[in-house]
Amino acid sequence: MSEPLRVGVPRQSRDHLSRPRLLEALGEGELPLRVVQAPAGYGKTALLAEWATGRGTTAATVWVTVDEECATRLGFWSRLVALLGTVDPALAGVEVSADAVANLPTLLPPLLDTAGRPLTLVVDAAEQLADPQVERDLLRLVRHTARLELVVGTRRAGELTDPATALNVDAVTLGHHELAFTPDESARLAEQLGSPLTAEQIGAVHDASAGWPLAVRAGVRMPPEHPWPDPAEADTLSRLQRMLVGDLAELPWFDDLVLLSVVDGVSVRQAELLGVRLDDHPILAAVEARGLGGWEDGLGEPRFRLQPLVRDALRQRLDDDRLRAAHRRLIAWYEERGDRAGAFESALIAQEWQRARVHLGQAFREVAGGLDRGWVRRVELPKPVLRAQPLLALFTAVAHYANGDVAKAVRMLTAGVATAEWQRLSSHGRVSVDHVWIQGMLTLGLRFAGRDELVQPALRRLLAMLPRAADPTGELDYLRPLIVTQTASTHLLLDRVDDAVGALAERPPERRGSGSGGLHPESLTVLAHASAGRIGLARAALAELVDSRLPRFFNAGFYAIPKHVGAAYVHLEDHRPDAAADELTQVMPHWPTVEWWPLVLHARAVQHWHAAGAADALRVLDAGLTEKSRKPLGAAMRAMLTALHAELLLAAGRPAEARRLIPSRRIRPYPRLAVAKARGLLLDGDHARALTIATAPAHEHRGTPRIRLHLGLIAASARLRTGDRTAAAREFADAVALSDDTGLRSPFAAMPRPDFHTLVAAVPDGAGLRAHVDRFPVLFPEPEALVSLTRRESAVLAELATPDTLAAIAGRLGVAAGTVKSQCRAIYRKLGVSARDEAVAEGRRRGLL
Repeated sequence: MSEPLRVGVPRQSRDHLSRPRLLEALGEGELPLRVVQAPAGYGKTALLAEWATGRGTTAATVWVTVDEECATRLGFWSRLVALLGTVDPALAGVEVSADAVANLPTLLPPLLDTAGRPLTLVVDAAEQLADPQVERDLLRLVRHTARLELVVGTRRAGELTDPATALNVDAVTLGHHELAFTPDESARLAEQLGSPLTAEQIGAVHDASAGWPLAVRAGVRMPPEHPWPDPAEADTLSRLQRMLVGDLAELPWFDDLVLLSVVDGVSVRQAELLGVRLDDHPILAAVEARGLGGWEDGLGEPRFRLQPLVRDALRQRLDDDRLRAAHRRLIAWYEERGDRAGAFESALIAQEWQRARVHLGQAFREVAGGLDRGWVRRVELPKPVLRAQPLLALFTAVAHYANGDVAKAVRMLTAGVATAEWQRLSSHGRVSVDHVWIQGMLTLGLRFAGRDELVQPALRRLLAMLPRAADPTGELDYLRPLIVTQTASTHLLLDRVDDAVGALAERPPERRGSGSGGLHPESLTVLAHASAGRIGLARAALAELVDSRLPRFFNAGFYAIPKHVGAAYVHLEDHRPDAAADELTQVMPHWPTVEWWPLVLHARAVQHWHAAGAADALRVLDAGLTEKSRKPLGAAMRAMLTALHAELLLAAGRPAEARRLIPSRRIRPYPRLAVAKARGLLLDGDHARALTIATAPAHEHRGTPRIRLHLGLIAASARLRTGDRTAAAREFADAVALSDDTGLRSPFAAMPRPDFHTLVAAVPDGAGLRAHVDRFPVLFPEPEALVSLTRRESAVLAELATPDTLAAIAGRLGVAAGTVKSQCRAIYRKLGVSARDEAVAEGRRRGLL
């Protein structure tokens, strides 16, 4: 096999960082077209050079970097044909002249097809091509020969980057989002360059620059001409901004560029509104040449967008008066275009508080959906404004919570409540719209803080205030759907699922065109029914959320989180843990900040239980609880996760630990804990106490169908094991009827299988139920197989399954060898064996390993 032939491929610099994910995305195999499109500073040339150098192919690679000499059609083809002649003699005599250049796209394909080896043509800096006909020539070549692969690096959109081209020609396109460094790549680059920055400083550079390679490279270096820190600079980011934009200040019209920084991507008409004419503005060319920004073509008008770090550096040079004046002009601009989020943010920056309130009151969801998460850090609302505008305070606090600042959100939500209550009492008890929002702030603040005992009375009071509030502008009527969804959300987080279902059933109809937010009630309904165990109703609610009818990107958004969690429970009922995992994967981007994390964690642990067993589910649950250990957790959600933790310990053969989690005195307020406690007693052989808890009247009225079904089946097993087969059959028949009504089957898999098989045999047409339940994994060991090993004994038993000596095991566990021997004797006694191999075999048989 002949060696690869490369002409003109640039050498890689010593500090080049190899990025395998991008090389893999470009691909090794033959492909007609590959395009890398991004602004300057994204490493296009270095990436393509590494890809071209590392390919294991016999193709000849010819590299053309477009410059002034080959920007025209004649200049480009003259250079390319000259380079082609160096790789194949048959291509050396091709005529290139002003008259012949138009015929080259027709002449070259047969010559390339008969050449000695395939050709890979890399055209870098293609944005400098002055004649668009060159792109059409290249596409014609690609379409008419199978022996040519075209690779293009460019800053700007053109015919080669047009989506229509990708439909006609097999193509791979990488943009600036893909070329941006990941946090890991930024850290690897810093290590490779020997950067003296700390990991925190490197992370700050990466976050502030959104992974922009030019900025990251500049940030992790410390060149002599840019020492850090400067006396006027406080951190690495300030130094980096000075490096990037410092020399721009010496250019004419720099003030125009500073003014343009008020907008994240400015159109020609927006710039005119700000007093700047963008057409052929000389400073824009300077910005583009440095890779600090460029034109973007998207939906609507083209916009000139500065890199985020550059924009932030420029915006810091605007004094408050100029900034507010610019945004006063922009408010009307956004209002004319129906951009409520843009108008709201500009109103806040311009300190037009009432206009901001109007937009929020008339389009709460549109504003929330149109703002990025960082808006709250760009706007500082004075305390008097927050006290005077409680709706603004509520919205701002929710934004802080979404950013993970729970403490600040709670402080903001509760700060002005006492003052507002005094105002309400002084008005002789009359309730205004603002009083409703203040009560909403109190309810939400208590919810965020995990104070369940106070959330319920606060919510009751809020709901009682609504019909009495004087609302001359109809603000509450407009936002009533939002109030309903937040009420339902509060009930779900209090584990009062039936109350959530009731609240959602009474919701008013949504306005047409309300987008993803308008589907939040349907999404919550899926979760409410699935959590309760009404699987049939959950399926019906899911059927209303068919993907083809949903807004674009709905499934990736916040409003779809309840739907995904509910759908996961439904898939588990259908024996599809992989489908449940797919649903929960779509939730994980929201995991760091979402308030729903206890419900998400519960669903993830149950999914792992069904898919991989109790030990894997315990690992997921423990990891999630550790990660969220600093997050407030209400009593109801804590009880839900504690109950699951206890049941997983039972399932893993660790009943002693499960017993310690749930003392009898704790179960009265929480039916979920009653299920776990009763199951532990059943598996321990204490059938009488298990039956007492399972048949307690309180649970019949307060439990969901899922809880009632679990308790009924525990009661049936307890009665069967005490010899009362008639009562057991009656309990089981009631459970089957409840299961038929709801479509819920998985609780039967939690029964001891011999009990289930005995009782289902007496049920008319029970064969179908048995076949369905037998497809579930066995969730708990049989009661007679349950051995109460301590946590340390469980760890030692797992080590006994390895070939290591007891001394090696003791070293790994950090204890003395004598201690391990004592624990082995205790394990042998509990398992009824006398040797190590027998203990391992018995542990496997009982499901302990």
